[in-house]
Amino acid sequence: MAVSIANGIPSKGKAKAAHVNMMTDTVIANLPPDALRGIVRGLLGFEQNLTSHFHDLAAKYLLTTKPTSTPSGLFAKITTGLAPTDSFFETQSRVRCLMGCEFGFDGIRTLTDVLQELSLSFGKDSVVDDQLTSTLASIDGDIVQAVTSVQKELLTGSGSRVMTASEQEVIKSLRSTLRSWSSSHQDPELKFAFARGFTRLAEFEGGGSVLSQKRQIATQSSRTRNHISETVQLGSLEVPRMFAGLWQFSSPAWGTASRAQINADFRKHVDAGFTAYDMADHYGDAEVTFGQFRSAQPDSSEIYCATKLCVFGSVEVTPEFIDSNVTQRAANVEADSIELLQFHWQDYDDHQYVQAAKLIADHAKVQNLGLCNFDTQRMDEMVVAGVKVVSNQVQFSLIDLRPTFKMADSCRKHNVKLLTYGSLCGGFLADKWLNVPAPNLFDKNMTPSHRKYFEMIEVWGGWILFQELLSVLSAIGKKYNTSISTTAMRWILDHDYVGAVIIGARMGISEHVDENLEVFKFKLDGEDQAGIQKVLDKCKAKDVFAEMGDCGAEYRQ
Repeated sequence: MAVSIANGIPSKGKAKAAHVNMMTDTVIANLPPDALRGIVRGLLGFEQNLTSHFHDLAAKYLLTTKPTSTPSGLFAKITTGLAPTDSFFETQSRVRCLMGCEFGFDGIRTLTDVLQELSLSFGKDSVVDDQLTSTLASIDGDIVQAVTSVQKELLTGSGSRVMTASEQEVIKSLRSTLRSWSSSHQDPELKFAFARGFTRLAEFEGGGSVLSQKRQIATQSSRTRNHISETVQLGSLEVPRMFAGLWQFSSPAWGTASRAQINADFRKHVDAGFTAYDMADHYGDAEVTFGQFRSAQPDSSEIYCATKLCVFGSVEVTPEFIDSNVTQRAANVEADSIELLQFHWQDYDDHQYVQAAKLIADHAKVQNLGLCNFDTQRMDEMVVAGVKVVSNQVQFSLIDLRPTFKMADSCRKHNVKLLTYGSLCGGFLADKWLNVPAPNLFDKNMTPSHRKYFEMIEVWGGWILFQELLSVLSAIGKKYNTSISTTAMRWILDHDYVGAVIIGARMGISEHVDENLEVFKFKLDGEDQAGIQKVLDKCKAKDVFAEMGDCGAEYRQ
């Protein structure tokens, strides 16, 4: 949580008694839920300091509305099997709120109750249809996130505290329930329905899996293996200039899929040439799932891991602290060493980041050190201090041009390559947005990512100028028989200080493998670059830089 909690009660701060006038309260009481959600997201994006107060109040709500027991009637028997009821979805929503507020143990207790009712309701003649498969995958994904929430709940400034006896019982009960489910089913689709959750729980026992069969992983290639034609040298590592990003694993909001579906998509990506994967220690079970997949592949030596070591809170940097974190990252990805470990440090006022970077770079299990969301000043500081940095992961697109102001020259000077995300501007740099009105920010299909990037578009130059940019990109795309998205990515890759673009991969849910590969079939010529630049000359990129700050500043406001 963003605030400390003792004995289940949010900590008390300075008394606040701001008045909410009657008309404002009338608006709040009568807004549709989707509109209220949109407004809250807008407020949190506008003023990030409100986030801690939001979490505080959300935690208070969860505590004061805590039910005496998990509701029953979560599943209804239908002709061929089981279907989740409204009560299930309400319970699942509460579980996800508990996890978001770092009440992980409460979330696990509830999930255990859900699984026990599922086991009692599931008959031998029940048919596993698409709806039930989706429900099982969503529960599995929730177990993964609940474990992540527990791990955050256990964090202290000097590491992780030991679980109490009652907390250990909570974990033990869920583990026992999962074992019972697995032993009751012979059909692999059911037996391994909660394989991801099993594996995350095993982290509390030092890794491994509680399943008798650890993996149900596809190892057969479904197509002739492709090799991406453009590569980049990052220290000792040569990788394709496109990474697959696994941030989908960090939240059920991106969708959930079974382990089998995820592994099948991993294999499809590898066969297509996507052999470099970006993940993080806080992306749910991304590291573990990737590690188990890779270690089972015949071409595992040609599949590369770029994960992160992120320090968000106050810690004491010691060799032991770094070693513990690096060792855990390597264990999660089932490797003796990590090809690229990217370092994020939240608080620049705490200058231990230089010491931490040195310890990471010198660690025997780290092949190459990269940075994540560091600004130019601090990146220069580390390089001057003698830290060997090969990359910096930052946001960069035709709308977010901040790297071109200061970061570019520093990258050239120190031979640091950028790994860029957000290069499609949250999906706005796509054919679907050409010749359409500006979006309604309160539409239920608008994601937090859409809102973030739309506000950036407004500062950059507005929707009319953005349409002009899309028109230019569309014309260039037609010239090369490709899309606006692909053209936008090609523009990023044509910068000499860019090592690779990172494209989100929703493994087991959706993929755009073939379209993404089109970026390597052409390069922009002088006429193309001039056409794009003509639009950029009209934009307010300097205003974006002034409003947001240098690379990564938006995460520290």
